[in-house]
Amino acid sequence: MSDQSSLLVEKLWQLKRLIDKGECPEVTFVHLNNLLREPGYRSDVLRRVEASGTERLKHLAKDIRARDSGKPLMATPTTDTDRAGQPAAKQQQSWLRRNLIWMTPATVAAALAAVGFTAFEPQTIRVHEDIIADTVWESGKTYILEKAIFVESANLTLESGVTVKGDNGSALIVTTDSKLFSRGRPDSPVVFTSNQPEGQRARGDWGGVVVLGKAPVNQPGATIEGVSGNDSRGSFGGTDNRHSCGVIEYTRIEFAGFEVYKNNELNGLTLGGCGRDTIVRNVQVHRALDDGIEMFGGSVDLKNIVVTGAADDSIDWDWGWTGRVQFLVVQQHPDVGDNAFEGDNNGNDHQAQPRSEPSFYNVTLVGTGQTARKHRGLVLREGTGGHFHNMIIDSYGIEAVDLRDEVSSLIARGSLTFSNNLIANTGKLGKSTDESGQDDDDFGFSEGDWLMAPDQDNLQRLDSALHITARDPVDPDFQTRVQIRQMTAMTPPKSEFFDESANYAGALNPRLQSSWLDNWTAYPLR
Repeated sequence: MSDQSSLLVEKLWQLKRLIDKGECPEVTFVHLNNLLREPGYRSDVLRRVEASGTERLKHLAKDIRARDSGKPLMATPTTDTDRAGQPAAKQQQSWLRRNLIWMTPATVAAALAAVGFTAFEPQTIRVHEDIIADTVWESGKTYILEKAIFVESANLTLESGVTVKGDNGSALIVTTDSKLFSRGRPDSPVVFTSNQPEGQRARGDWGGVVVLGKAPVNQPGATIEGVSGNDSRGSFGGTDNRHSCGVIEYTRIEFAGFEVYKNNELNGLTLGGCGRDTIVRNVQVHRALDDGIEMFGGSVDLKNIVVTGAADDSIDWDWGWTGRVQFLVVQQHPDVGDNAFEGDNNGNDHQAQPRSEPSFYNVTLVGTGQTARKHRGLVLREGTGGHFHNMIIDSYGIEAVDLRDEVSSLIARGSLTFSNNLIANTGKLGKSTDESGQDDDDFGFSEGDWLMAPDQDNLQRLDSALHITARDPVDPDFQTRVQIRQMTAMTPPKSEFFDESANYAGALNPRLQSSWLDNWTAYPLR
């Protein structure tokens, strides 16, 4: 191996590491073997680095170009041919073959280590021990959870492009004294999925992601479902309303929700006692066995969220959740699922404080109509309040809204509001059965009269407000086919959280062709 070749390999390794650390937004991951093996690939990476990399990275790329002969550095290409039609691999030998072919495996490894890298870096890491020190899972690598992995007294950071696969019975559980930083990018999301081969994956293949914090909950001695009640690591809740559980953004969670024990499944994403300084945005939960996302108390906000094909409820909350939500898409699947929203305060004490009272703006709920499995839009019960505005509730086979328990008192004091929404292709606004005798679960309250009262500014539409492709389970399009002038939307509140320009119904801006769903979402069936 010549000194010049060794130096070039070392500089290419430095280039890869700087790219992995995010110094070139246009290139989120580089395959080292391809960088060494394929001159065309190497040249393209250098071109993109020179266009959008940091100054340090651009300087390194310039240095590499000055030293690069344009030849393979590890193994010759097998697809190119020379002008005589002979494979190029037979016309030239790489420096590796010329210099290392007579070496033993040990001396090969030593030679590569001498320039500061191994060309055969492990890209798959099995995780079988709890995380008890600050840990980074690196971009481009795959991590396999072998069991329920707890993060204790530590921060776990997932770089963009990380894939986490779960074996059956596994889960990731982040305890109250820890934080999760799952930081994907639009073109390089973090993906949590099943460890089964593609085409053989199914709901419940693995557990899901659980994140616990110290914000208020109204359940004494709260412990998260899915963790043994005897395990103190499942405890959560406290007095810090702003407590941060970390950051989850540009992250997909697929095929989660295994049954821990009878009638107790983990959700795709569970947030217990997470406070307002937690960031959850651009997150998709796909084909979960139980709920898509469930909040147990806390004040965590959600933005740019999509839940597709949940087998139970898509969004569920309990125990005093007071968060805010803007830009949410829920897609039901025709074979499974219950409610788009199921909201509760506390089943043991409907008046428990803090009371569940989340706020939703710009939501699209996509039902399946009169399919074999019919759904409800919203079920609100057990004392929960809530504020629901600028929503599209489309094609729900049972009813749009089902209110239960002490509804009138919540409405009277302004804890429950529902206005400026569009209900489409949904025949029943409220209860689908006669509420009398044992069927009266809301003290005679009429959902239909409330929803369509003139001062509510809700609209009812006989046909769907969405294109038929909104119900496509593998290639959906959630844009509305209703123009803004046919809506009665309101301006979202002034705050650091809400986008006040979203004066339309639904999760996607009907003025735009593109949307926040582009590039990072996916909808595999298996």
